[in-house]
Parts: sequence; structure tokens; C-alpha cells
Amino acid sequence: MSDRNARNPWLNFLFEEQKRNYQMNSVEGFHGALLISQELLQHGGMYMQSHFAQACDMALKLKDHRDPAVHRAAIALLPVLARYSPQEFTRAGSGGSESMLGRACNYLITLSRASDRDRATAFLALGSIAQYCSTEFRSFLEPTTRAIRDALIQRAKMRIPPAEADETVAAVLQTIATLATAMGPALTRYMRDILDLMFTAGLSQALCDSLLVLEREVGQLQPAIQGRLLDMVSIILVGVPFRPTQQSLDDLEQRMGAMSMHYAAGANGHRANAGAATNGNGAGAGGGRDTYTVPAGDSTSLVVRAASSIPVTVDTLVLALRTLRVFDFSEENLSEFVRNDILQYLNHSSPVVRREAIHAVAHIVMADPLYR
Repeated sequence: MSDRNARNPWLNFLFEEQKRNYQMNSVEGFHGALLISQELLQHGGMYMQSHFAQACDMALKLKDHRDPAVHRAAIALLPVLARYSPQEFTRAGSGGSESMLGRACNYLITLSRASDRDRATAFLALGSIAQYCSTEFRSFLEPTTRAIRDALIQRAKMRIPPAEADETVAAVLQTIATLATAMGPALTRYMRDILDLMFTAGLSQALCDSLLVLEREVGQLQPAIQGRLLDMVSIILVGVPFRPTQQSLDDLEQRMGAMSMHYAAGANGHRANAGAATNGNGAGAGGGRDTYTVPAGDSTSLVVRAASSIPVTVDTLVLALRTLRVFDFSEENLSEFVRNDILQYLNHSSPVVRREAIHAVAHIVMADPLYR
């Protein structure tokens, strides 16, 4: 007996259980029916092909259920359906009615705007659907990115401290990365108003992961991403935004035996605070910084303001130093930045910070053509 034939009795049994649960017309029954359908779609091979329309109808009928468990299980089923059969999911209904893709995306975009509780779930579902139906999703890319922008603006207006845990921001950043993977360069035009807003939540692993995917999939954004990242990392580590090398000015300062004036205030502030602990977080030696005032009209003021508000802790310093070695900044001359500011972290009181500092310095030096 083949594996397929051996599995069919069990698949038939599960499908009958799914129908029985649904017909119970109870919260428990609906929730069980949705969970069984999800498992059958993910692990039942072609078995659910003949039951696909029924699974779609169930998800649509239960997506607005008053019980949170049923409601979220129905939403979670939507990208599973898109993955199982993208052709059926994107096909228009009989009589030219709206496709399952259209009904799902319109609902999720509306939900992402209307419900704080479900915003993260809605964005993640939209990203997954885009991944499985990338070509057909193009018509929903503009309203999806507009909803993402509005969610980030709303967070910024609430003045939530940067780097504070936020489920919605983490979901938004993950969704942007998923959209970049699914849509590639087609995403470029929609990122103009979103990129700065991504930084307003502060430096985090979720932000770095999302930006790495954006760099890889949407190469046109690399200069903008790296400029903003260097500003944020420099403010965390030094206290001032990053200044690209300006050869004529740098040569003059070198002949005068002077440190770059751009970094002098921040670096002197670091050295003046060496050995002092900061707010009990163990930032310690080399962890202090001066407060940077954003100049009026600064084009990257959103990024700079967010970075200036991030508490300097060991974890923040480690992430900032790690960012310098994870991203490819080989197009920038970071030698002055390393010499004047990063090397001091080799004397930090935290061994984790010292380790990340030496990794960052080694990575930057090895990537510099002058040292090859």
C-alpha cells in the first residue's frame, strides 16, 4: 500500500472532524475547525485541493468573530491558503466577483488601520500573502505601504521612547523585509516616506534585520540606508551624527595636529566620562555622551532625534558596534571614526562591549582597501 493511500483514511478522519467542529456552532468548535484546516493545508499534500473553496469561505466567515482566538485563527489561515494554492487564491470568483486575494488584502489593510490589537497580526499576514502571490499583490502594494507609513507615524506621535519593545513596530519591520523579498525593486518608490520612519523606533535587532534584507533586495536604497545607520550608530557611540570624510578639511586638520571638530565635542565628552557608570545600566567607561541638538532643517532630523533619545546601555552599545561589522560600509572611509572614537571602547568596563569593539575595528580595517 502506498504512503498516499495509507494517509487518506487519517486525512478523511481529520476533515470529518473539521466539519463536525464547524457545525457545532460554538467558539471551541470554530477554533478547532480553523486549526484542523490549517494543519490539513500545511501537511495534507493535495488532499485539500478539492476542499480549498470551503476553507476559504470558512476563513472569510470567521475573520470577524467576536472571540479573539477564533478571529486570529481565521486571519492566520489566510496566508496559509495563499501558500497552498496561489492560482486559486488569486483567481476571480464566478461572475467576475472579487478574488480571495482581493477580499483578504482589503480586509487586512482595513484591519491594520482600525484595530490596535490586531495591527501586528494584519501586517504579518499581508507580508506573507505578498510572498506567495507577488505578481498579483502589486495592486495592493501602495495601500499596504501607506498603512505601514501611517502606523509608524502614529507611533512617532505617541512619543514612545525609542528601543522600547513594541509588537506592532517589530511586525511592521518584518513585513517591510518580507515585502522587499517578494516585490524587489518595485518597492523602491514606496520607501521614500517610510525609511526615515523605520528609524524612529530606535536601533534594534529587528531594524537591522529588516535593513539588511532591504539592502539585498532593493539595492537602490543602500546609500540612504547606510547614511542613516551611520548617523544613528555615531550618535549612540560618539554623541554626534556621522560626518563623511572631507579630504581637504581633514588634511588641514591633520596638518594642524587637530582632531576633527565634528567629533571633538562628542569624543571629549566620552573621555571626560570615562570610568563613570551611567544610570545603572553598566554603560561605564567610554559609555557617556553629550546630548546632540538637531539643527533646524536637518533633512535626517527624524533619525537624529530618535538616536539622540536612545538610552546608552551595554546592550545598545553592543548592537551599535555589531552594526558596524554586519553591514558593508566599505564605500565609506571610516578610518577617522575608528581612530578617534571606536578604539576607546576597547577600554570599556564591559567585556561584551570590548569584544564587539575589536570585532568592529577588525572588520572595518579588513574591508578598507588601504590595508589590503
